[in-house]
This record gives sequence, structure tokens and C-alpha cells, in this order.
Amino acid sequence: MNIFANNSPIQSGGNGGKWQTPHQQAKAVKHQEASLQPGEPGIWITCARHQENRAAREVAILFAETAEKMYGIKNIHDAEKGEDDGNEDEDDIEAAIQKELEALNSNRKGTDGGHNFTPLKMNVDCLLFVKTKAPIEPTAFVRRICEDAKSSAESGQMKCRYVNRLTPVTVTGKATEQGLADVAREALEPFFDLSGKRKPAVEGEGDNGKDPRAGETTEAKAEEDEKPETEKSENDNGAHTKENKGFTFAIRPSIRNHSRLKRDVVIDTIAGMINDDRHKVNLSSPDKVILVDVYQTVCGISVVDGDWDELKRYNLTELYGLGNLKSGGAKGRESKAEDA
Repeated sequence: MNIFANNSPIQSGGNGGKWQTPHQQAKAVKHQEASLQPGEPGIWITCARHQENRAAREVAILFAETAEKMYGIKNIHDAEKGEDDGNEDEDDIEAAIQKELEALNSNRKGTDGGHNFTPLKMNVDCLLFVKTKAPIEPTAFVRRICEDAKSSAESGQMKCRYVNRLTPVTVTGKATEQGLADVAREALEPFFDLSGKRKPAVEGEGDNGKDPRAGETTEAKAEEDEKPETEKSENDNGAHTKENKGFTFAIRPSIRNHSRLKRDVVIDTIAGMINDDRHKVNLSSPDKVILVDVYQTVCGISVVDGDWDELKRYNLTELYGLGNLKSGGAKGRESKAEDA
């Protein structure tokens, strides 16, 4: 069963209102279902090569379970769900996944009356994208999954065999320099002072006189927030962060199937927006990590906590592997993510 078929709502097309043959309509729907559009938050997923459909089934079940834990979104298949002792053979596991998937697809409406998750199969090996809708918040959602994976791995409960890395995307826009700047401002505003770079590059500053934004590690320095109360952000989403000391940060870009925005441009654009009097670059142990994903015509950004590295950069395969090593068990079936 292809879970991508007939699951995505038909988006506004590009036919300009012209009449289309049934074949053209089917082709347009297929293209729209497999396309990520600006303005759509969600989660990037890397998986084992040629296992995209199996990974998508695992994701459907894992996301449904996590959505119920975090947001109380109930699924009708819960009563039929059995305990997984981790020793079932391959056929039993596949049959169980298929059964849960069918039940899940029959009740995919969330608390807002719409689809909480819409999977997209990209035209790149080892890569999927799942669009999310409220109340799902991608960064908190992915973090919860990874924390659960780290905890459950120690008891030998491995929920995913084919899924590798999860990357949340909170804001998306067009993959242009202006689009990148717009997306960055919206995504970063709750966490950072975006009044721009204050200190010009000085020879001898940083490591070997190089701009630390370009990849050189600098020592994080704790600074007191000297801004008066009236100058602090009135944005409710960021009040609890901006009133504290300035966060240190690192920028981690990932660019796929795109040639217009270069890595250096992405880093310089984002770092240039941040007040470096208040926020210092720290690539070894940042308070916040700015994840930037550029894919074809879309760029997306999210800000995650500094323990992103400790949580294996949100790679479920590696988190489950940690549990196996701690418990002394046999190493599970692992597939390295294709993080091009």
C-alpha cells in the first residue's frame, strides 16, 4: 500500500483555471502531492535507501502515538494495538504496521478538524517530508520523539527500523536571498536580538583572525542582559528567552537539490541579522542551534536547543544504537542516513 496516494489535500494548482484532461489532472495532483510549497511547516525525514515506503509507515504510527501523548489526539486503533515484545519476525511486524496504518488513515482528523500530518514523497532517495498543522509544533514534537527514543532504547524497545534523522522546520519560504532573510527573521525573532551585527571583523579576533560565523569555533562568554525592561521583546512567544542572557548559537545548514543559495551566503545572511554584542557564536556547545534546510525552491528554518548534538542530531538510528551499547545487547539493524 502506498501511503502517499490520496492522503494529501489538493492544493491550489498552476493551471490558471484552464480545462484539463483526466490524465493531466491526475498528473497535476501527483505533482502537487509530491511538492513542498513555501509556508508549509513540517518535519524532514531521512531513511534507509529504497525503504521510503516502510519508513513512511513507521513515521505514520510513531507520529500518531506521539501526537496522542503530547496533544491528546486520539486514534481509533489504540484498542487493537498489541504489545511489541521486540522478537516478532519480519512478516508479523510488517503485518502489524499495515494494520495500524489502515486504522490510522481512517481517522486522521485532529483537534482542528483537518489533517495533522500530510506525508510527501520527495524525488530524492532516502528523503521524506511530513507537513504538520496545529496543534503540532515541529521542534517540540521532534524533541519529544528523540527523548522517548533515547529512553526506550535502553529497555530494548526499538520502534523504527528504517527511519534515521528527523529535522523540524517551523518556518518555510522561498529559497532566495530575500526569502531566506524573511524566514530567518520570523524563526529567530523569539530567541535572538535581530538588530544586526555590531562588531566589525578585526584582524586577530577569533581563531586565526577568521570570522567565527564561517566555521571557526569561539569561546562562549556569559554576558549580563543590560537592556532595560522597556526594550525587551513584547512577543509572547519569545519573552521567556529574550529577557534572559544572550544565547550562544551555531548555524547548521543543509542544502539539497539547489544551487542558487550557497552555504556561505546562508550562514552570512543569518549571522548578519543577529546582534553579536549580545549573542556569540559557539560551535562546540551552543545554547541554541539554528537548523537551515534548503530543498529545491523552498528554505526552512527552526531553532532547537543546544543538546541537539547530545541527542545525536535527532537521528533515531543512533539513539537506538546508544541503548544497545549501554545494555550490552546485539547491535540492531542500522542504516546510515543520506544527509547530503
